[in-house]
Amino acid sequence: MANPLDPVMQWYQTALDSIRVTQRALNQGIAGAVTNKHVFFGQPVADCTAWLEAAKEELERLVVLALTSIFERTLRDYLTDFPRAALPPGDPHRDAVREEIIKDIEFWNISSRVGEVFPAVAPPVRGQAKQIIDYRNWVAHGHTLARPAPSNIVPGKAHQHLTEFLVQAGVIAP
Repeated sequence: MANPLDPVMQWYQTALDSIRVTQRALNQGIAGAVTNKHVFFGQPVADCTAWLEAAKEELERLVVLALTSIFERTLRDYLTDFPRAALPPGDPHRDAVREEIIKDIEFWNISSRVGEVFPAVAPPVRGQAKQIIDYRNWVAHGHTLARPAPSNIVPGKAHQHLTEFLVQAGVIAP
């Protein structure tokens, strides 16, 4: 399986490049680069720079949110393969048990289960994954303005640590 986190980093890099190009166009005052269709039209460069910086910060939070969501979905999909393999279809009792197990996995708190069901993953890697999940929860539940972040997670490190977890867990190839 290819790393399911890589597409997120690709669109993140595209968005970062777009912010950089926009900033360059604003700084250099390139004629026609900013038209009345753009939010920056007629605005002072300093204000535009502040908006771009704020957008970049929010983008980084959302990238970590996306990476973590895909990481969790990948783990859930991986884990649901176990009851499917152990309880092949055909017997009504096994079918019902298998479906209940799969439903239960959907409601697992992945952060707490990281240590329980992935013992092959090194403890520091499990700890990093938990920190990233805590940060994602902070972003996803709107606490970004109410209280400080549980930790400072940047997209590149989140990608690196979550990928390492998936590799050590045997979910993706190194």
